[in-house]
Amino acid sequence: MLGVFSSSIVSPPEELVAAGSRTPSPKSSAKALVNKFVSNNASAVAMQIGDDVQLAYTHQNESLTQPR
Repeated sequence: MLGVFSSSIVSPPEELVAAGSRTPSPKSSAKALVNKFVSNNASAVAMQIGDDVQLAYTHQNESLTQPR
């Protein structure tokens, strides 16, 4: 499962902000992250709620006898 939220909804954890500031590569947009998740998981479902929330999930590799 992937959830991307706007900073107007929640504040990111300081640990992620600190780790991201050390990364020399350009930051990915929320849309790019969701698109990459969906393209790497053929059975993924994605949804966008307004401009502030993007969610994606998949049941791929989920056990039939022990679903999540």
